[in-house]
Amino acid sequence: MEMVRNILLLLHLAGMAGILISLLKTRTKIATGLVHSALTALVAGIALVGIRYPLHNSDPMKWPLPDNAKIGMKLLFVLIILALAFTNRKKETISSNVWSFIGALTIGNIIIAVVW
Repeated sequence: MEMVRNILLLLHLAGMAGILISLLKTRTKIATGLVHSALTALVAGIALVGIRYPLHNSDPMKWPLPDNAKIGMKLLFVLIILALAFTNRKKETISSNVWSFIGALTIGNIIIAVVW
């Protein structure tokens, strides 16, 4: 079960890194990789929360229950990123405000994961 968790964690981290790489790669439009990376991070994150409960049941001292406030905040951030990506992906150019907001949400999501 821990191996599955580690694989999901790597997928989640790869998704977040993919968002940042896609942002840095194209500053004038939403790259397809950004949408795919955000969806990967979302699905892997949901799976990570789902697998945490059986891990907690097997060893509560090693695997505490997930912090639902933290998960809710991270979910909100990635949903906003996806909404912005989907609404702006067909446009030839995006404003620097949209680009900056997606970047700030991505960095915020990473900070929440590490610090909280």
